[in-house]
Formats: sequence, structure tokens, C-alpha cells
Amino acid sequence: MAELQLAIKLSQEDGMARWPVVCLSDSIQSTGLDVIPAEDWHGQLLAQVFRSALQKHELIRENGRLRGDLLTIARRISHDLRTPLSGIFTTAELLKEILSEHSEEDAALTGSLFDSTQAVLKIIERVSQLVRASVDHPLKEPVEMGQIAWAARQGAERTAMERGTKMEEVTEWPAVEGVPAWLEVIWSSLLINAVTHTGRGRTVKMDWRELPEEYEFSVTDDGPGVAEAKLPNLFYPFEKLHATHSSKGLGLSIAQRLVTLQGGRCGYERVAEGGSRFFFTLPKTTA
Repeated sequence: MAELQLAIKLSQEDGMARWPVVCLSDSIQSTGLDVIPAEDWHGQLLAQVFRSALQKHELIRENGRLRGDLLTIARRISHDLRTPLSGIFTTAELLKEILSEHSEEDAALTGSLFDSTQAVLKIIERVSQLVRASVDHPLKEPVEMGQIAWAARQGAERTAMERGTKMEEVTEWPAVEGVPAWLEVIWSSLLINAVTHTGRGRTVKMDWRELPEEYEFSVTDDGPGVAEAKLPNLFYPFEKLHATHSSKGLGLSIAQRLVTLQGGRCGYERVAEGGSRFFFTLPKTTA
């Protein structure tokens, strides 16, 4: 038994298991370990067991390597790309200050530099967040959805004001279990998407309803809706939702991924009176 425990604990410098372990025994019982009793010690069966153990071992190691690579990519993207963008932003500010001394119209030309820099920073933040979420899953915790919805609404308020869109929400929200930071990103993505594509003078409403085994949360607008041809690719990364020259984004795909990681669903429905309804669900907690 001591040798068996030593074989299991030994690892390489990278922290992953050095080898697969298969135990041939009639007396040892272990969960998570392949234990083969003497009655099954046949050449063909043992060969199959050993092959399966080796394949499982390689898959586990490969998964560990990929998780490490993804975390490294997330950190490098977040750090290494932000540094040159900070230089561009600082130079743009200096250029704007110099040009403003001669002409305010010339200084206004630097606006595209600031807008482009902010857009790239937003993409970096979302890609890094998606990668980290896929690799490192924080535990769910009790959440007051009303607080999360309020914070997301505040973040979308400026865009709504610029586009002349009105936002509404219900007065009471349920308590759920989830990852607070992820839930705020989900709400923000759905709200920004609705506000951006609804149109001036339209209304965006935040709502929820209780289903038998889950809670469903939604963002509904009275805009033009999504074209039928675009529905199959609605939640794909960088998929354009509307006009050809509209901005590309990761918002919906990230929202769907974060919802799935919490055991829920994410989808779209066309509103009968006109408009769109994007929704996501969270499973109810059980005793």
C-alpha cells in the first residue's frame, strides 16, 4: 500500500502526474483509481485497461498543459498589449494638446485615436476575461441579482443617453447562486447590445421570471429585431449583428460562455410586437 501511495503522489517538476497507475489487487478499494481483481487478470482485458489508462493519463496531462497555456496567454495579452496602447494614448494626449494651441478643429482629429485605443483595450479585457473564465472556475455564491442588475445598468447608462434609449427594470429581483463578476458581465453585454442596436427613442427593459427548475433573466427591446439570416451565428465570436459597417464584438459570445459555465442557457427570441428578447437562465439551488 505504501508503494501504491508513493506511485500516486510522485510527480514531475511541472506538478502533473508522472505516470498512470493501475492496481492489480483483490484487497485494495479506491475511488478514482483503476483496481483490477484477480479474476479479471487476463491478457486481453489487462491490455485494454493499460491502453485506456495511458490514454486517460495523456489527456489529463494535455489538458493541464492547455490550461497553463491559456492562463499564460491571458496574462500576456492583458499586460503586454496594454503597455504599447498606453504609449499610444499618452502620445495622442500630447498631440491633442499641441494641436489645440493652433486650432481646435485640428485637435478634434485626434478623437479617432482615443476611440480606437479604447476599443482595443475593451477587446483585450474581454478576451482575457473569457480565457481566464474558461480555465479557472470560481465557486458560485449567493447573489442579490438586483445589485448586479443595477451595476450593469449604470455601466450602460452613458451609451443609452448618447443613443437616446430609455432603460427600465423591474422593482424586485430574486436571490440566486452564481459568480457575481460574471453575472455583471453578462448583463452588461446584453444591455450594451440592446442599447446599441435598438435605435433612438426606443426602450430597453430588464426583467425576469421563475421557471420550475431555473430563473430566467431577459433584456427586451422594441427595436427592429435581428434579421433571420443572422440568427444561426448570433452568439458566434466577432459576428456582426446588424449593418455591414457596424462594430464587431465579443459581447454575446462571452455572455453565452459565462452563462454555460454556471450551468445555465443563453438565447434569443423575436418579440411578437416587434423587437428582440435576449435571455439567460441560472439553475435553482437545491438542498
